Amino acid sequence: MKSWLRTILYFLAVILVTASVTAGITVSVLNKEREDVVVLSAEEYAGISDLLFLDEMINRLQNDSLKEPPSRDALLDAAAKGIVAALDDPYAAYYTAEEYEAYLSNINGQYNGIGILIGQPDAEGALVLDVYDETPAAQAGVQPGDRIVAVDGVSIGGMLLDELAAAIDREVGESVALTLKRGEETLELQIACAALNLSRVTSALFNQRTGYIRISMFTGNCATEFSEAIKDLTDRGMRSLVIDLRNNPGGSLLDVVSIADTLLGEGTIVSVRGRTESEGEVYKSNAKGVKVPIAVIVNENSASASEILAAAVQDFQAGAVVGMTTYGKGVVQTTKQIEGNRAWLKLTSDAYYTPNGANIDGVGVTPDIEIDLPEELKGLAIDQIEQDDDAQLWAALDYVRALADEAE
Repeated sequence: MKSWLRTILYFLAVILVTASVTAGITVSVLNKEREDVVVLSAEEYAGISDLLFLDEMINRLQNDSLKEPPSRDALLDAAAKGIVAALDDPYAAYYTAEEYEAYLSNINGQYNGIGILIGQPDAEGALVLDVYDETPAAQAGVQPGDRIVAVDGVSIGGMLLDELAAAIDREVGESVALTLKRGEETLELQIACAALNLSRVTSALFNQRTGYIRISMFTGNCATEFSEAIKDLTDRGMRSLVIDLRNNPGGSLLDVVSIADTLLGEGTIVSVRGRTESEGEVYKSNAKGVKVPIAVIVNENSASASEILAAAVQDFQAGAVVGMTTYGKGVVQTTKQIEGNRAWLKLTSDAYYTPNGANIDGVGVTPDIEIDLPEELKGLAIDQIEQDDDAQLWAALDYVRALADEAE
C-alpha cells in the first residue's frame, strides 16, 4: 500500500477514536454537571418516547383531580394491570411484589387466609369447592356449594382464580367481607384471616385392600405427600388404587409431573409447546410405576394439572378415568419478574398435549366410565358425601376391584 494512502487511513482512524472518546467525555461531563439529567442516544429515546403520555397523564391526575389520587406507584401498577387486561389471555396477570409474595404463600400451603378451596371464577362468581376444618371460613359458616359473588363489595365476575385468592387472603387478623349466594339466599360475612397450614393429600385403605388417595390441589408438598401415601398403602398390602381429583382446580406442572412419574410406567407424561417448535419440552416417567389397577375420579371442576394426570393415566392405559368430563384448561402459564419495579408478570406461554398428542383446552378429558352424582349431592364437598351415596366412588371401586380379582 502506498505510504500516502496508509497515512490517510491512520488519520481517519485517529479522528474516529477521538470523536468517540470526546462523546463519552461529553456525556460524562454533562451527567456530572447536571445530576438530574440523563443523556440518551436517539435509539434509546425512541424506545421510550411513546410512553411519555403515561407520565403526563399521571401528572395531570395528581395536579388536577378533585379527589386525592393514589400514589404514582399505585397508578403505574394500575396501568400495568390494564395492559395485561387488554390481552386475549384469560389467565394473564400482573402482580406487585407484595401480591406475588402472597400468591406464593397461598400455593405453598402455608399462608394467611380463611381456609377455602375455590373453583375457576366465571361471570357469576366462584364456587366454594371445599371448606377446611377448623379454619375461619368454617367457623364463619361458609359451606361448600356457596358461590362467592363479591369481595369487599366488589363483584368478582370474570376475575382470575389467582386474583380472587389474593383479594381474599390477608394478614393475620385482617378481615375480608364476602358476599355469598346460597340458593336464593344472599349472605354477607365478615371473616378475619388466620395463619393456615394445609395438607393437599389425604389417603386411606378401604375394604378389599383398595387404596384411596385424594389430591385437593397440586401445590405445596403434594408430590412428597403423594409419594409417602403410595409407600404407606403399598406397605399395607394395597391391591388396587383409586385417585380422587374431583374439585381439584390444578396447580404446579412440576408437581403433577412428579406424581405421574411415581404412578406410571415408562413413557411421555405430557408435552408442553410454545409458539414455535423450538419452544417446548417433553416430560417423561421412568419404568417403575404402581403395579396395581388404577382408577382416577374427575368431575367438571377438575382442571389443568388434574387433567394432565387423568389424561396420562388414560393414554398410558394404566387405568380408567371415572366421573364426568373435566373443565378443559389445556394451557400453561409462566411467571417472570419485571426488573424495573420487581413486579411479576404471568402469561399463558404454552399449550400442553397429552401422551397421545391431544390438546384438551376448551374440551376436557372424557371419562372412560361416565357417571354423575345426584343433583342434591353436587354442592357438597367431596369428604361430606356419604360413601354409600357416592356413585362415582363406587364405580371406581368396582372397576379396580374387579381387575384385582382377575389378577389373582
